[in-house]
Amino acid sequence: MPKNCVARPSFSSPWFLAPLFLALTLSGCAVSPIQEETSILAPIPTAELNRALILETQGQPGDAAKIYLDLAAKAEPPAKAQLRIKAARAYLAGGQTTEARATLDAITQTELTAGQRELFQLTRAELSLTLGRPKDAIADLERMRTQGLPNDLKTRRLGALASALRLDNQPVAAAEALSEIDRLLVKDERLFNQVSLVSTLSALDGAELRKLTSQGRGPMKGWADIALLARHSGADPSRMESSYREWHQKHPAHPALPELGRAYAETLSGGYAAGDRVTVMLPSGGRFAAAAKAVRDGIEAARRADRGEKQPVLDFADSTNAGRVRALHAAATKQGARYVIGPLEKPAVDALTSAKALSVPTLALNEATRSDRRAENLFQFSLSPENEAAEAASKGAGLGAKTALVLYPENAWGQRLANAFQAQWRNQGGTLAGQASFNPAGSNHGKTLSKLIGGKDADMLFLVATDDMAREIHPQIRAATTKPLMVISTSHVYSGRFDATRDKPLVGLYFVDIPWMLDAGANGPLSRRAVMGQTSSAAGPLARLYAMGIDAYRLTPRLTELARNPGAYHPGQTGGLAVDSLGRITRRLELGRFTETGPRPAEASGKASDAEPN
Repeated sequence: MPKNCVARPSFSSPWFLAPLFLALTLSGCAVSPIQEETSILAPIPTAELNRALILETQGQPGDAAKIYLDLAAKAEPPAKAQLRIKAARAYLAGGQTTEARATLDAITQTELTAGQRELFQLTRAELSLTLGRPKDAIADLERMRTQGLPNDLKTRRLGALASALRLDNQPVAAAEALSEIDRLLVKDERLFNQVSLVSTLSALDGAELRKLTSQGRGPMKGWADIALLARHSGADPSRMESSYREWHQKHPAHPALPELGRAYAETLSGGYAAGDRVTVMLPSGGRFAAAAKAVRDGIEAARRADRGEKQPVLDFADSTNAGRVRALHAAATKQGARYVIGPLEKPAVDALTSAKALSVPTLALNEATRSDRRAENLFQFSLSPENEAAEAASKGAGLGAKTALVLYPENAWGQRLANAFQAQWRNQGGTLAGQASFNPAGSNHGKTLSKLIGGKDADMLFLVATDDMAREIHPQIRAATTKPLMVISTSHVYSGRFDATRDKPLVGLYFVDIPWMLDAGANGPLSRRAVMGQTSSAAGPLARLYAMGIDAYRLTPRLTELARNPGAYHPGQTGGLAVDSLGRITRRLELGRFTETGPRPAEASGKASDAEPN
């Protein structure tokens, strides 16, 4: 730090924004023109700022935002803009995205200082990420001026950029952003970031990875080599570690750390310390009992796969009664639980969100009803159908589709998924050419399809259907068009058991699903092929929840680190996993396609125009 330059504490937002505000505080003494927040807010009554800060730390960011806005109404520039930005960030921290956007929209660009413009653009980019609008986030992040910015702020910007690029189907560009971060970090932080980098590239199909290993420039060629090793190792940690050790000996000049193979292999284990206790809250009765059993079986299988000294103590608590969940959580922490997994039902998750803060990291296995309520240390992990519909939109855009049709059954479930697809499709910049609903009890949908498809210049159709519905309607879609039309659906079209005769009508159909269901070649101890014969949970209709149990067990001790590190990414069984600014686990699914011999991962290098006529 330059002579006579003293860093002073800023009036920061919640814990996950602290690194950003620290960067802004310190950068007042760097080459950057960013001014210190405390200097900008010097005319503002300290008591009011402290009151807002206390509300934020107590889990009431919305109330804090109102104080900032009241102060802004009476302030002069540049304090007025600074307070509004703080209000927007507080709203965003509390999940109040509508209020955050309105607050940012009220800020006039001409009133911003150079440093405030950087913070404004970063805040708007993080809001766009929360709303699933990666292109908008990328535009703001690329407009930020990075020369002279402190490393902490550069790291946060690049991490947000990596997250946005992954959402925008640009994994190589996302990996390049993480590679830039690698040059800004110290060793321990580099190791975690490098695991995320390799995990990001591992999402590419084999053909793309091989192309990158032969044509990639600079360090990216080596990162692709390592990602290819990870794919070939499947779910076998020892194979990954030994393969990487051999690779690193041949490439000592590459920035990949010697410990990377071990660190990546460890992501395929629990990551617990000796003596850790974990309380798992799942319902033992009611309509979610079968789902809870599948999750529990996955958790227990993942624990058995860990070495003895790394196995935590698992305590199971019955969360059937949602009204008792907070008492159960308190009892668990009192008895020494370092982590909590669960609950599973939405009302029980809602009960936890009403707390201002939880004493230990807690991974709920569903999402709360309201997104504008959150408790510190509470993370939310869901296998929601709406997430799959949004992923179908992203995958279709990644394959080059520009114009889409939507076909869904006449029921609430179909409408929800259709709406989720359309929202993400527009976020991806796609055009919607038409939509229609069909009677799921009917057998002849010719008139509906003729009206939907006829004369439309579309290159993709999103189909909402169960496996039985898809067997009925997919051949009729193919018969209704003479032009190439890619048909893509959600995992609901794949029961988990392929029958060549019964599923022949599905051949050619694309669908999004979790990697665990599609990785037929994996041979690790928790691969689907290895466990299908051991338990009905892994072979039946709840198999995806079994994989969720594996991921819940492995994610829980890593939650804080994933949330703290910009651009962090975990290679899960249910998808590529990350933690967003609201503590929600986001998933990147795989694209599968039905072939005559069964579902297979689709080659992402294909284009929508290459699809066979349907």
